[in-house]
Amino acid sequence: LKQGRPRPVPAPERAVPCGEARRPSSAEMADTAARAIAEEPPTSEEKAHAGELAWTGRCAGGVIADIKRRYPYYLSDWLDAFRGGNGQVSVACVLFLFFACISPALAFGSLFDEATEGQIGVVETILGTAICGVFYSLFSGQPLCIMGATGPEYAYTVVFYALCKSLDLEFLPARAWQGLWCALFTVFLAVTDCCAAMSHFTRFVEDIFALLISVIFIVGAVRNLIDAFNKLDEAGAFKTTLVCLGTYAFTRWLQSLRRSRCGTRTLREVVGNFSVAIAIAVFSGISVYFKDEVDIEWLEVSSDFRPTLVDPATESPRPWVVNPFGINKDFPVWAIFLMAVPALGLTVLGYLDQNLTTIIVNRPASGLKKPVGYHLDLLVCGIAIYPICSFLGLPFPHNSTAPSLIHEMSLTKYETVPVPGGGTRQVVSKVVEQRWTNFTIHILIGCSLALGEVLSNVPKAVTFGIFLVMGFSSLSGNQLFERVWLWTIWDRSLYPRFRFVTKVHFASLHKYTAIQFLCFVVLYVLTSVSAVAVVFPFFMASLVFVRKSLKWAFTEAELAELDAHEDLPPDDDAPADDLEKTVRTMDDVDKLPRGISDFSRATSL
Repeated sequence: LKQGRPRPVPAPERAVPCGEARRPSSAEMADTAARAIAEEPPTSEEKAHAGELAWTGRCAGGVIADIKRRYPYYLSDWLDAFRGGNGQVSVACVLFLFFACISPALAFGSLFDEATEGQIGVVETILGTAICGVFYSLFSGQPLCIMGATGPEYAYTVVFYALCKSLDLEFLPARAWQGLWCALFTVFLAVTDCCAAMSHFTRFVEDIFALLISVIFIVGAVRNLIDAFNKLDEAGAFKTTLVCLGTYAFTRWLQSLRRSRCGTRTLREVVGNFSVAIAIAVFSGISVYFKDEVDIEWLEVSSDFRPTLVDPATESPRPWVVNPFGINKDFPVWAIFLMAVPALGLTVLGYLDQNLTTIIVNRPASGLKKPVGYHLDLLVCGIAIYPICSFLGLPFPHNSTAPSLIHEMSLTKYETVPVPGGGTRQVVSKVVEQRWTNFTIHILIGCSLALGEVLSNVPKAVTFGIFLVMGFSSLSGNQLFERVWLWTIWDRSLYPRFRFVTKVHFASLHKYTAIQFLCFVVLYVLTSVSAVAVVFPFFMASLVFVRKSLKWAFTEAELAELDAHEDLPPDDDAPADDLEKTVRTMDDVDKLPRGISDFSRATSL
């Protein structure tokens, strides 16, 4: 009014006859449904998750809070492995995960040996996995996570080795300084609550990363079978394929006996728990029995406990402790500060590997009861694991997603419940949360250096079968895989009644899945092509912004269903598209079945 302009007058509402309530528009109903979802009170799991990834505003506030949460459970973390009949499950888990972890360690050790020209090899990889795994199992906030060498870390080592050669720097001293800088940066991230940034990584990113790891194990097993036809004769390659597929099929069959009526219940539980160990023993024995007739490749574990690098001048192995100021020549001072630059990339890689795996393990669908400690996990890496690897010249291990998921699943008891519309889903009924299995697994990995003769009787084809078990087992509960599988079902009426089917239109459902699948394909290409694998962690971080940009392509209500942090229970509602065909006017709302929720009514309009 001061500027001489009249105040705008709102348009009059449509007159409503006396006694008749004004009917809301379809846009208003959809908006009301979205607000109802947004204002829905958080579950106890969501509250705990938010508290563990919250900014405290104090130096080391998150670390201190993690220690306070985990300390009361430390004694039970060791005793729970054997309480309540958990001993059998824990022992079976150790046997399974030992072979599941030793095989990648041997494979990555061979790759490191070739890429670094013998400066890091199998012995260093096994020793690094064992030492760091023991430290992590003792002091971490989430002991269900398994540490080990990872593909992105190997690719980063290849690039770093090429950088050292181009600058005429000794690799091991340069790697020691890189590791010390990385340790400093990691401690800084831990004490400044930077793990809270992981709260922006929603299920959109988690499912992509988990599916990537599963596919890597499955494709890796298939590639090894194909390579067998190039390395061995026809009989050897055929035997390798039979042993691999036989190990996988026999393991799955033994696991399925839990749901059968063969024998007693106790016998079925024992066979199911030790299914992997039994399959390894059976097919290793068969392979050894026919070894003279058809030979195949066997595990090769060095029994010589000495560094891989041999000094050409003295023809003796290098010292176990790396001198950061140079081995055969002085390490320049300027290079010490230059190593901070590649250390930044290694820090980002470790930060993402650690936290993404921990978030996936801690997802509400896992049914975990004990608190975790994201900041504490990172601090353990910064003050213990990275410095140890730096001075001993060992690969830098990180949380390995597939072994961590398999570790958790092998300690979990499931109940199978039907899904309305067809199919079943597994619901967690109990998880053995403890530290003993993680500790024992890595002790056995360290002892494997003295058990080379025994492990040499295990064919590589058996480990390929274990890779298949790990890959297919970790697909369970991955919603991206479940939604991609819907593409193979042409009749939409046969879709199982998951919430993302009944509450979201099919067009939005498949569009969201296509975006996720495209991101997965890009990630897989980055891990497969060594020349660009170094940018893998940075593309992983960029997925957060991809997810945030989806608010322009989907409604808030759709994203609440598609990207729900917790597994939402299925219901008996008809798919949203079927409702849309039924409801044409507001008068048709009353004709909907009584079981249809208000949100389904709103979105169908």
